[in-house]
Amino acid sequence: MPQLLPRRLPVFAALAASLALLALPAHAQSQASPEMRAKAYKVIRTCKADIQQFCKGIEYGGGRVAQCLQANAASVKPECRAALDEAMTP
Repeated sequence: MPQLLPRRLPVFAALAASLALLALPAHAQSQASPEMRAKAYKVIRTCKADIQQFCKGIEYGGGRVAQCLQANAASVKPECRAALDEAMTP
């Protein structure tokens, strides 16, 4: 199983960037703060199963996974919804 982590790391990084970019205005998108990155990584850890269940096949980047999670907010685990809400709060 440790061999799977390096292959999944770029996927998680892409999700983190997507979440960070979704919450930022266009002119600030290239400069996600460490706080935004931390929130995004929390969503990744917390929502891993929900991402696999509800967002499978969604292309990473541009906030698409975050939008998918938000669209399925009524179905995702409460912990995931809370982490997503926290990440989307400026």
